[in-house]
Amino acid sequence: MRHTKQRVWQHTHLTASRRSLQPGTGFQGEKSTAKFASPPNFRPCAQMMTRHTGAMFMLSMAFAASAVYAATPLSSTQITTPVSVPLQAGMRSNSTFLNLNDPTFPGANATGNQPTQVHLSPAGTNSLNIMWATGQYQSGQGALTALNPNTTASTVMYGTSASSLTSMASGSSEIYNQIYNLTVPGNGGATSLNYTSPVLHTVVLTNLAPNTKYFYQVGDGTTFSSTFNFTSLAAPSATTPQRFLLIADWGLSQNSSVTLQHILQSAANTTTAPAVLYIADFCYADTWYTNGSVLVPNAGLEGAISGTYQPVWDAWQRFIQPLVSSVPMLACTGNHEIEAQSDASDSMFKSVQARWKMPSNASNSPSYFFHSQAVGPAHVINLSPYVDYTPGSAQWQWLAEDLSGINRSVTPWVIVNIHNPWYTTDTSYKEFEQMRVSMEPLTYRHGVDLFYYGHVHAYERTHPMYDYTIDPCGAVHITIGDGGNSEGLNFLANNKMSPQYEDTSYAQNGIAGGCPTPANSSVRPAYIVSNNPTISDPWTFYKRTLTFQGDGNSTGTGNPAGYCYKEQPAWSAYREPSFGHGTLDVINATTALWQWHRNQDNNLVTADAVYIVRNTALCPNKANNWPIVTTGLVPTTEAAPAPAGDAVINTATSG
Repeated sequence: MRHTKQRVWQHTHLTASRRSLQPGTGFQGEKSTAKFASPPNFRPCAQMMTRHTGAMFMLSMAFAASAVYAATPLSSTQITTPVSVPLQAGMRSNSTFLNLNDPTFPGANATGNQPTQVHLSPAGTNSLNIMWATGQYQSGQGALTALNPNTTASTVMYGTSASSLTSMASGSSEIYNQIYNLTVPGNGGATSLNYTSPVLHTVVLTNLAPNTKYFYQVGDGTTFSSTFNFTSLAAPSATTPQRFLLIADWGLSQNSSVTLQHILQSAANTTTAPAVLYIADFCYADTWYTNGSVLVPNAGLEGAISGTYQPVWDAWQRFIQPLVSSVPMLACTGNHEIEAQSDASDSMFKSVQARWKMPSNASNSPSYFFHSQAVGPAHVINLSPYVDYTPGSAQWQWLAEDLSGINRSVTPWVIVNIHNPWYTTDTSYKEFEQMRVSMEPLTYRHGVDLFYYGHVHAYERTHPMYDYTIDPCGAVHITIGDGGNSEGLNFLANNKMSPQYEDTSYAQNGIAGGCPTPANSSVRPAYIVSNNPTISDPWTFYKRTLTFQGDGNSTGTGNPAGYCYKEQPAWSAYREPSFGHGTLDVINATTALWQWHRNQDNNLVTADAVYIVRNTALCPNKANNWPIVTTGLVPTTEAAPAPAGDAVINTATSG
C-alpha cells in the first residue's frame, strides 16, 4: 500500500537563535527573512520542522513568545509525530446567531438609496469589482413588489487622494427573488416568507496601478457613501511579498464576531496589500427557517432540501463590510450557498452569484463556479465540488488548461481552494473522494503547492502528500472551516467535549467512532448546476466509495474493515477543534509562512505555524516540468502518476 513506502526524511528542530521583530513592519524583501507582526498572546510551544532531504518542502512548526519569531534549522532523522489538540475546557464549541438588525452593523439604518453592504472582489489583473446594495429588501407571503434596478445608477468615484476623487466608473445593477414551496412543513410551510433583494450594484475598475492606495465612494450619481479606501493587488511577480487572509464557514454568530476582530488585525499588520481567500459557506441563511425563525443553531435543513431566510445575507454583508470594503475577497462556493428555490427552473446558488462577482471571464472560465486570479507571486484557483469535475468535463478541462498556462517564473506559488476537503480526518472523511481521484493526478503533475478547504468546522494541516502518502513533491492540505458559524465545531462527539474523528481508536468509553459508512455505489457523479429536477436531493449524488484500504479496522455497522485508519494517520500533521482564521505570507519564490490564528474567545492566539519551502530542482513539477526527477531521493518502484486524459495536457514548460 502507498502509505507504507519508505523515503528518507529528516526531523529538524529550531535553534534558540531568534531575531526580534517589530510589530507591523511587514516584509523586508526577498533576500532577508520576513518580519511579521507578532499577534498578542503568541503561545510558546514545542518547536519542530520536517524536511525531505534535498527535496521540495521544508515545514516548520514554529511557536515563539510575543514579538519574537525567527529560526535556524538543525536536522535529525524523523518526520513529526501527528498532533491532536482537544477542545479546551471553557471554550465555546458553538454560539447563537447575532441579531440581524444589530444597529452596530455598518449601514443598519440606511434609508432610500444610501449605499450599504460595500465589498470588493478581484476581477483580473489590475481590475477590481466594487459591489454594494441600495434600497430595502422585501419579505412577505405571496407576490412581492420588486425594486427596479434600471432606475438606480451604479457609479463609483475614485482616485489616489481622499480629497480628489476625479475618476468615475459606471456599472450595472440587478435584483433577485427567493420563492419558497409553501407545502414543505419542515421549511416553514404556509408561514414561509418570500423575498426580493435590494438593488445590487457592480462596478468594475480597470487599469488600476498595482499596489496603490485608492479612495472611493459608491452611489447613484446623487447619493453617495462615505469615503472608503483599498490598496490594489500586487501585479504578478515572483519577487513581490504577499499576505493572504484565509477564512471559511464564517457565518453570523458570536464566534464569527471574534474572528472578524482578529482578521482585521491580521489585515492591518502588514505593509503588503492583503487579499482574502474565502473557502465558501458564507452566511448560513439556509440554517434558518423560511419564516425567519431559528430556534437553535442549525435548526434549519441545509442543502437542496432546505429553506433559507434571505435577510441573513443582507445582515452578513453589513457585518463583514469593515473588512471587505477595503480588502478584496476571492471566494468559492459551498453547500450552504445551494439554497434551492421553488421556481420554474429549480434555481440554485442564486444569491451568491448575484452578490459576489468573481473573475471567471478574466480567467477564461466558462462558469461562475471555477476561476483563477494571479496575486503577486501566487496563482490562486477556485474549484467547485458542485459542478462536474470528472475527466473531460468543462471544469476538469479548464483546470488542465489553466495549470498548463501558469508561468512559474512569474507566479511560482499555486494555491487551490475547494470547499469540501480531499483530505480530512473528520467524520466527513472521503466525502468527496471521487473529486480527488478525478483531479489530484492533474494537480500533482503541475506541482500545486497548497490546498485550502472549509466544510469541516475545525482546523487541520497535513504534511506534503499525494494519494494518502507523504510525498515531498505533493501539496500541503489545510482545512480552515472554523470561521465561527453557529453550527458549531467538528472533531467532537455529541457531548461536544470528547474527540471524534474517522480514526476508529476514538470509538471508546461508550462514544461511537467517527468512521463513515461507505455506500455500495462504485461511482459518485458530480452534482451539475443547475439542479437535476429528477433528483430532489443532490446529496444522493455523493456516495462514499471504497477506493482506499487504510491500515485500520472499522467497527461501525456496515463499515468494511480497513476503510478508516485506526489512529491519526501520519499525513495529518496537526488538528484541533477551535475557531479562528489563517494568514499565508508569501515571502519570495521559495518560502512562505503559514499561521493559524486560534480565536481562544477574545484573544488572538497563533496555535500552528509552518514554513513552506519550494525546491524546483528536486521537484520540477513545481516548475511545470514533468516527470519528477528522483535524483537524491530513495528510489521506489512506483511509477510517477499520470493524470487522466493525458493526451489533452499541454506539457510545454511554462516557467
